[in-house]
Amino acid sequence: MKRQRKNRNIRDLVIKNAEELRVVRTNMGFINKEMKSLMLTSYSPAEGKSTLVACMAATYAQQDKKVLIVDADFRRPTQYQKLELSNQHGLSMLLQESSLTELDDFIQETQFPNVYLLPAGPLPPNPTELLEKEFFKQIIQETTDIFDLVLIDAPPAGIADTQIVANIVDNVLVVVEDNRVKKTQLKQTIHVLEQADATIIGFVLNKVKRKKRSSNDYYYNY
Repeated sequence: MKRQRKNRNIRDLVIKNAEELRVVRTNMGFINKEMKSLMLTSYSPAEGKSTLVACMAATYAQQDKKVLIVDADFRRPTQYQKLELSNQHGLSMLLQESSLTELDDFIQETQFPNVYLLPAGPLPPNPTELLEKEFFKQIIQETTDIFDLVLIDAPPAGIADTQIVANIVDNVLVVVEDNRVKKTQLKQTIHVLEQADATIIGFVLNKVKRKKRSSNDYYYNY
């Protein structure tokens, strides 16, 4: 019963926000048709970034695209919970293995067709150092060769881990919670990402009351 409830919540969010999710997907396609990897981040935790990652994966998969979610938030991994999978083996262990031949052993199928998950795995003692390894770049390259799109769930922008990932991926999408993040904080987020030579493709204003919505903006709400 618990599994069904959580799965239905994600599915309900995709249905409830179908139009907004399609707008985000379409507009990103206009900006970069060749995009293979996309990192989502935010200024602070709990702005809805991780939930948006899962919902976007399902939305892209509706186009018959093979999508991989990579949970790179070692300190607060949530994708395995949202998708009701195991976090026993994941990215942290793969990085320590340093062998692409083991990649398939760490990728899990989800309940959504064409959506797969590489969970964060157990918290390592040295997460930043693991991501700094050249092998992490090789993992991203290998997965973008296998999948149509790789969505990376990263920590907030101020974390060093996020800056490392931002420098590797094709594009970065920033999630901003309405009435929570101040302009100065958003500017700080942009500055940090620009220092990492990130290519920011856009911003998603999250948790917006429907009466405030405009067709000219990206909105996502849950």
